[in-house]
Amino acid sequence: MPALFGTAPPAGERPAPYRRAGASPSDTLEQVRFQEATDLARDPRGRLYVADAGRDAVVILSPQGQEQTVLGGAGTRAGQFLDPMEVDPTNGQTLLVADAGNGRLQRFSEEQQYLESLPVGRDFGTERNRRALDDGRDGADERGDGRPIAVASSVGNHTFAIDEGPGVVLKWDEQRRPERIIGRQIQRRGRLERPVALALQGSRRLYVADREREAVLAYDRFGTFERQLPTPPLPDVRALTFRAGQLWIVCADRVLVWHAADRRLAERPVDLPAPLVDAVPFADGVYLLTRTRLWVRDALPS
Repeated sequence: MPALFGTAPPAGERPAPYRRAGASPSDTLEQVRFQEATDLARDPRGRLYVADAGRDAVVILSPQGQEQTVLGGAGTRAGQFLDPMEVDPTNGQTLLVADAGNGRLQRFSEEQQYLESLPVGRDFGTERNRRALDDGRDGADERGDGRPIAVASSVGNHTFAIDEGPGVVLKWDEQRRPERIIGRQIQRRGRLERPVALALQGSRRLYVADREREAVLAYDRFGTFERQLPTPPLPDVRALTFRAGQLWIVCADRVLVWHAADRRLAERPVDLPAPLVDAVPFADGVYLLTRTRLWVRDALPS
């Protein structure tokens, strides 16, 4: 299997260098810098989205790593964030932000216009939560008492989020109605202890990374437990990304790639000056995010 990144080159060959996004291989200018990056995502057009909790903002970048827009800023009103933890650009037409400090998910249009809020917390599934979709359009604050740290939307327009406090996965249907809590099974094999990241395989499967269990668990679209992936222990698992039939499991100094079709697992070390926060593959390589930097790595030839 061809190496993706981080492996030793054959004798006599130099390894392809890491470089900061937006820079040529010989250019070391720091064009992209973050205060406390927590998540990286890429939309179908190649635009990059970085949740920067240090700035209480989402930074939108070109595929070359050039800053285009900064969304948000500290605050409790619609369109503002406190400690944004994750972003999901869905199909490129809407953007979801896990606004952890405000206890809500916020949804924006492709033009970064605020659309609605989904409160997260004890009111999940109550009439107050259902009414919240109509609130906040005038800028009034709509907040929950939970702490959403991850968010993902399926091709069927179902929305999933992790509420950090109780350690559960929440789900809304296509009309944004609270539907159910996922992963709180009685049976031990499928029970969540400390979920920290999630990813969707279309509308078929939900993957949840659990740091307490040091594992990644798979559920069907109804929330029924299917299996635990056969990975080594993952005490520092950070993020999950599903793309092109592969689940990327991101840890501080390595990435594991799970091939959904034949259930193969490949492990690749990553050598960066700081711990890895997230990784997102693209056609010609992979973007690598640390707390303050965004790097791009050329894929090695087959």
